[in-house]
Amino acid sequence: MDVLFPFAARQQQHQPPPSDDENFHSLPHPEEHASRYGAGPRNPMLRGDHGQGQSQRQLGGQQPSFRRPRPGGMARRASVASQASQWSWSMAGSVAQQPSSRNLPSRQLSSRQSSFLSMGSASNHSQSTGSDMISFRSGQEHSMQEGMRRSEEYYEASPQQPSDGAGRASQARRPGALSASFSPMDGAMDAYNMSRRNLGANGGSNRNLSSNGGSNRNLSSNGGSSRNLSAGLESDHPYDDEGYYDEEEEEAEEDLPVSPLRQLLDAINMSILPTSLRLSGLAQAVEFFDHRDKAMHDAELREGGAFVLYHKLGLVLRLSRCGDHEQDAAGMRNHGSLDKKGGGPNGGNPNQMMSYQQHLHHSMLMQQQSEFDKEIAMICSCLEMVHRANPDAIAQTWDDCGTEILPLLVHVLERPFLKIERAVWMTLQQKANVPGSLERAVATAVTRDQKLAVQKVTKVLAMYSLVPEAKEPMTRCDGMLKWLTRIVDTHNHNRHRGQGGVDNSLRSSLRGDRNLHPQHESEDEKIRAQQRQELAARAMSGSGLYMTEAARFNTIATLTNLAALEANRMAMLHEPGLLDNICRAVHNERSDVPKQCSALAIMNLSNGDMDHVPEMARNDLVLETLLRLMREDNPETRRNAVVTVFNVACSDQNTVRLARYRDGTVLEALVELVSQDDPMRSHEEARANAAETLFNMSCSEISETTDRMANHAGLLECLAVTLRGEHTGLEVKMYCSAALRRFAEIVHHPMIAQGALLSAMVKASAWTDTDCIAEAFRAQAAVPENCVVMARHHGLLNALSRLALAGGEGGDAEGVRMASCLAIELMSRVDEARALLSHNEGIIAALTRASYGDDGGLLPVEVGGGGGSYGGGDYGEDDEESDGLRSRRIQVALKNLVSAM
Repeated sequence: MDVLFPFAARQQQHQPPPSDDENFHSLPHPEEHASRYGAGPRNPMLRGDHGQGQSQRQLGGQQPSFRRPRPGGMARRASVASQASQWSWSMAGSVAQQPSSRNLPSRQLSSRQSSFLSMGSASNHSQSTGSDMISFRSGQEHSMQEGMRRSEEYYEASPQQPSDGAGRASQARRPGALSASFSPMDGAMDAYNMSRRNLGANGGSNRNLSSNGGSNRNLSSNGGSSRNLSAGLESDHPYDDEGYYDEEEEEAEEDLPVSPLRQLLDAINMSILPTSLRLSGLAQAVEFFDHRDKAMHDAELREGGAFVLYHKLGLVLRLSRCGDHEQDAAGMRNHGSLDKKGGGPNGGNPNQMMSYQQHLHHSMLMQQQSEFDKEIAMICSCLEMVHRANPDAIAQTWDDCGTEILPLLVHVLERPFLKIERAVWMTLQQKANVPGSLERAVATAVTRDQKLAVQKVTKVLAMYSLVPEAKEPMTRCDGMLKWLTRIVDTHNHNRHRGQGGVDNSLRSSLRGDRNLHPQHESEDEKIRAQQRQELAARAMSGSGLYMTEAARFNTIATLTNLAALEANRMAMLHEPGLLDNICRAVHNERSDVPKQCSALAIMNLSNGDMDHVPEMARNDLVLETLLRLMREDNPETRRNAVVTVFNVACSDQNTVRLARYRDGTVLEALVELVSQDDPMRSHEEARANAAETLFNMSCSEISETTDRMANHAGLLECLAVTLRGEHTGLEVKMYCSAALRRFAEIVHHPMIAQGALLSAMVKASAWTDTDCIAEAFRAQAAVPENCVVMARHHGLLNALSRLALAGGEGGDAEGVRMASCLAIELMSRVDEARALLSHNEGIIAALTRASYGDDGGLLPVEVGGGGGSYGGGDYGEDDEESDGLRSRRIQVALKNLVSAM
């Protein structure tokens, strides 16, 4: 059967082949397909009904008019097809009767016509394709039928043809005349035409419409006996329930054009064998779908383009799998060996060597697999093109066939890696002692078409991963995470092993000691098998380096989108090597885009709740990756890296590991980011997240974490200086002041960090937007051992008096003044510190103002115990005291200071 595709293709310009790390395209030009598979030259123009050429570039605008054939109008199509040269594919190996040896088959009925082609013989078997019912003849019947058609008696004995098409029909079928096609489909059309002609009267027209005005009008045949039309004809042609023919309705339907898209999809769907037929159709599809019009891609998805391509992909994958099984049967994949003793073309005696017939058979299988690789790459390219649509159309496609096509896409992803494993095992068996043999075997195992197929499939998966309903099924699909992890695996042990790639010790151990005692042979074999496994694992590591950079980026984007769903995170973190390979992409990729995407993926994976916070701090590779990302110039990358550190720091155990790592390297990176002067505030969000991370870590209940942070050089000073910065946002300053208050609550005398803390508090005393610094002074004064140290610290009393005399109105300003005065009052309880406080004018002025107010009147007080004691008041219970009691305490403190002067 021949399938006609009646539209022209655009002329494709030849470009030099791109490198492997580019988004290359290995699809050949359709002219190359034509010359390779014996098809004639292409006609770049399409002949319409009026003989005017129309290029495929015009498909987006005015569509060419393709008229649907009338019943019995096969002769007209044959005549038209014989006059116009059109692109065709031979599906049954038919030979066209043209001087240019070109196949010009008749155009098949579209699937929208739901036509029913019936055969007279009961032995025929019909096959349904879409909505078409196509029946085929046996070879013997086909030969007999064609022999009759070549005879003059065949045409003379045939019923009279319609007057408008009789001449052309007889000329198109007579021997010696130009024939449109020669295929089993012609017999079906002949039977169809004969059945239509038999509907008329004896020797009359094929449409006998009586007009006697009676109500019992029907289509009569064989002496006027009436019968109804079959269901197939009734559904496609304009006959009413009583069998009357409506010519106007038929002509109206005839004017409806069949879109080139529908014809293309029908042609692809009907092309099964041979392989050249499928490749030619896919070459046309690649040209047709290669555009950036999302509206047209939406129409392609609605028309069922993805379904047809997935159907064709499943067919080719099945054929390719059969080829793999044939290789297994031939002994080509017996764990990499050709026989049980490990003989091969490069070793063993002549009886163990592969024969010439085996070599020939192996070459044929490899050629067949190469054809399959090219076809799979073309199908995946078409799938990627039709999915360049709007998100709604992609989501609808997923709803229709999403979960069912995931195994197909997974199988496309695994094919190159299975081939790498096969090459590694064969090399270990045959050339284990040859330096560099494993590296060469892995590098040459994956073909260009397999790389392209993986690149296109990962792009389709990245589009599907944006659909909310697709995230969890994709993660749960068997093998999906495994092969996505292998694609982004860029960790190659062999590149750091010197000349030869792998360890020479492992290579030499594979040779074995041939003089071993027999009782040690079994143990030695186990050791060598284990070493062989290790050698193979090292050779196959970094297999993602043999994929394209675009494929790795698409994979990282897919994993990032999948990790956005909370239900997927733990399953992804449990996948061996997934997180490590994402981190390696930051160190090994040359482009900044994979780094940005990796930072987002790591952030999504770290985003857990308090019960399921990933213990990512145990992985040194993750921490090293975060350090590198926090120093990137891209603001979004920095922000995502810092958010990841914040998520990890939500666990107390993780805070210890972060503080310990490389003697505070993570803390240093956070400090640098917080203290960075950014006049343009391009990194303001990252700075806020870094300050929040420091505050979150300072709230840890593990003393080792807070001690390491307090003793880290420059951390406390950085917090204080940031509060005085002119180009620092309010959010950053609030987290810095809160962190200083937290350190003031846990750092006391005689800790080494107390001096740095007091200096930082003095520098930060200018911050009065919140009461955090004033509360820090109060927290330090609450410990009697700290009071003398505070009173003697340079500039501390002046800073404290400025806070107590700070102006402004509102709750925050009043809280700052009250907290500062309470800190002075707590310090005045210690005799040694009281003498130092009494000689400071600012301290006396602050207490006087707090006791008597600006208007000279006393603040409301409650009469209580006098003297210097406070009736059992505890240092830590000041927050629950009333305003009256606080005022009374301040007045008593002022009295004591005056008495000490």
